[in-house]
Amino acid sequence: MKISTATLALLIASVPLSAAPALAQTPAPVTAATPAAGAKVYDTAGTEVGTIKSVNAPNFVIDTGKNTATLALASLGTGPKGATIGMTREQLDAAVEKAAADAATALSAAIVADAPVHASDKTTVLGKVSEVTETEFVLDTGTTKVKLPKTSVGKADNGLFIGMTAQAFADATKAAAPAASK
Repeated sequence: MKISTATLALLIASVPLSAAPALAQTPAPVTAATPAAGAKVYDTAGTEVGTIKSVNAPNFVIDTGKNTATLALASLGTGPKGATIGMTREQLDAAVEKAAADAATALSAAIVADAPVHASDKTTVLGKVSEVTETEFVLDTGTTKVKLPKTSVGKADNGLFIGMTAQAFADATKAAAPAASK
């Protein structure tokens, strides 16, 4: 079996790994009406925390200027200036950064030899990890081996997954195989 060194840019581009993790919040004392994108969010002292990027009940996405985070709409209250949460900008940024670091550590720990890798449906097994380096791993599908960057996978409850369907992955590896053998 030849190992394809193709990075499969589609894998990298299609895995939503940079999405900010959802964080638990201590609700402000008074429940706010559902805010709209573009609305400012303040802490309980009235200092701006960030701007709402989007609302998709039961959550909203807030941008602090440094990070984005998905929070529960239930965490919003109303203060004198408008929507309020029970964290300062600095506390929210620190929580987002800690959650991202924890997720990266958990992902790295999951990329080990013999770990199954699933398609985007998170149930169809594409193959198993056969080799691991600092930045890459080899996915052995049983018929071919494909070298992928560690950034091309995410971690779900049942293990690793890529952001492609099984068919799209098969098509991409089939298309990459002739280029790798040249």
